[in-house]
Amino acid sequence: MRISETVETEKGKYYFNKITAKNKKMIEVLETTRKVASLDKTTVLIKGESGVGKELIARAIHYNSPRVDKQLIEINCAAIPDNLLESELFGYEAGAFTDARRRKIGLFEKADHGTIFLDEIADMSIPLQSKILKVLEEQSFTRLGGTNQIKIDVRIITATNKDLKKAIKAGEFREDLFYRLNVVPILIPPLRERKEDIIPLVLSFIQEFNHELHRSFKGISEEAAEVLLEYDWPGNVRELKNVIERIMALNQSEDILLDHLPLEIKSRIGLTETKVLRESVAKEEFVTLNELEKKYIKQVLKFTGGNKSKAAKILGIHLTSLFRKLKSMGSGLNIWHSLI
Repeated sequence: MRISETVETEKGKYYFNKITAKNKKMIEVLETTRKVASLDKTTVLIKGESGVGKELIARAIHYNSPRVDKQLIEINCAAIPDNLLESELFGYEAGAFTDARRRKIGLFEKADHGTIFLDEIADMSIPLQSKILKVLEEQSFTRLGGTNQIKIDVRIITATNKDLKKAIKAGEFREDLFYRLNVVPILIPPLRERKEDIIPLVLSFIQEFNHELHRSFKGISEEAAEVLLEYDWPGNVRELKNVIERIMALNQSEDILLDHLPLEIKSRIGLTETKVLRESVAKEEFVTLNELEKKYIKQVLKFTGGNKSKAAKILGIHLTSLFRKLKSMGSGLNIWHSLI
């Protein structure tokens, strides 16, 4: 399974023909996204587990909309304390609070004529939700400490990995805001339900990281692909992307191989080291115990970034023992550099 080399612009990553979707549900998601992108002010609520790619869909809506040449402002509501989030969104006037020495322009104002994407909207407090509702209804707001109404023209896209109907029943989310946000709901399926997208995603990540990491990977072996397809990906697309980046950062190869895959993935699907060894023996791919030990020590050192204390802990040996083994594997700086 091999990649085809193409060069894309930043905006081009979010054109619909560039988004990986072989799965039927995901194709339906993109069809809905394509339709809603052209509707200039319609609010969209993107739902799905953490890591499924909600921000990708939000960007696709913006970059395929009439607002494409204006700002796309993204903010994760769960990543900022509520009191700071309010000032980030609406800005403030000088003197609004102790440290407000000068006026600050908020993100809603910066996004005027563009799009604002509020990720993890369910983590926003009820009082702040009320202010968001006002912006939706009136397209205006006041800065903290201010009195003047500021008119804006902003499209609002929101996302959450939580069940907002349950949050409403628990008194944690405003029902009226939910209905204003949920005009067009888009539910992104988890990666375990769209496994036909896994290998195409891997190939697209290979192309991306070849550029970023200065690598020359061309594809993935059938054995490695089978393991990735069997794994359930609890972290979804984000986890898959991180795994591919880690493999390509730690290895120089033409293809991603079974040996490159993290142990936690192989062990989760029952592909233990014993099974790998049995398969090697069946293929008569024998190595000496000494070579096997050297290979394992090298892999652990790569994993720890050359940190010998951490490597010794993982190997279950004393640090001095690791030094002895390294010395026996060779001497001089060139040998050491070959290990890391």
